[in-house]
Amino acid sequence: LSGCPLNAQAIKKGKISEELMTIKLKASGGIESDEEIRHLDEEIKELNESNLKIEADMMKLQTQITSMETNLKTIEEENKLIEQNNESLLKELAGLSQALISSLADIQLPQMGPISEQNFEAYVNTLTDMYSNLERDYSPECKALLESIKQAVKGIHV
Repeated sequence: LSGCPLNAQAIKKGKISEELMTIKLKASGGIESDEEIRHLDEEIKELNESNLKIEADMMKLQTQITSMETNLKTIEEENKLIEQNNESLLKELAGLSQALISSLADIQLPQMGPISEQNFEAYVNTLTDMYSNLERDYSPECKALLESIKQAVKGIHV
């Protein structure tokens, strides 16, 4: 049969039918492929849009971080200045405390020993209480003591 012309046509027809089926399958597969490509294109477009949004958000965050870092540096510099000012004030306070202690060294409050660094705070609290209650009826000795303290404190220049 291989040499028979009718058989050759049948074989050709079979081959052509097979090729048509293959083309039809490829064509229908191509349509699915086109749909898949469109779907993938849409996904790519969505991913690109999402990436752009995320990049924009990242830029905003970087700007905010930079701003926060700048603010932090400014605050740190301000804190250093405040610390330096506090140190100066503490030194000045220590000097004033020493001046007050030396000015009031000879004056002894009732029921207290002479002023010293150890009892300085209690001494100052007692003095503050005495000055805030001047209307209280103090003995002449206490009034004289308060007047002496006023005179001693006047010598301290702030």
